Amino acid sequence: MHTQTSSVQLWELVHDKNMHLLLREPAMIELARRNEREMLEFCEKLVVSGDFDEWLASIRALAALRTKEAVDRLVMLYAQCYSEDRIIIIDVVGRLLTAEHIHPFSIMMRQLAKPGELDVTGWTSVAIGTLKNVCKRLGVEVIDDAGTGQEASKLEALANQELVPESEHEESLLQP
Repeated sequence: MHTQTSSVQLWELVHDKNMHLLLREPAMIELARRNEREMLEFCEKLVVSGDFDEWLASIRALAALRTKEAVDRLVMLYAQCYSEDRIIIIDVVGRLLTAEHIHPFSIMMRQLAKPGELDVTGWTSVAIGTLKNVCKRLGVEVIDDAGTGQEASKLEALANQELVPESEHEESLLQP
């Protein structure tokens, strides 16, 4: 949408508080795609604003940055947010996950792994593999879409036993 717009113009749009966030967000995403380093700092301000829509826009912009620092920040946000918001961050990190962040992602998955269905559309193979390994260690059977054995877009976890309680120490391990 803003691919032909200069970064200066995009920053003006992003900072224009008279403009609704829905109209500013595409400019934020474009600046993130351009790897504008100032986006990390800008997203930080939105995260602490107390407004859910700004928080969500910052999560999307951090995902568009696709840098190690952005993923580190997403992992830290996971540890700081309420449980109902954690699934949003897990989905975003699952789409970006590389081997570098397997350990914190596996901790995130241990806290999430429970019977039910999880949409993993767009997740990296590293993220899906990590989820499957965590479920296996916890004794949770995982099946893909229809038991086809093909790449899953949804995984269903079936519990044969009660899950191992999550460690209180794991929250502190999420720090990159």
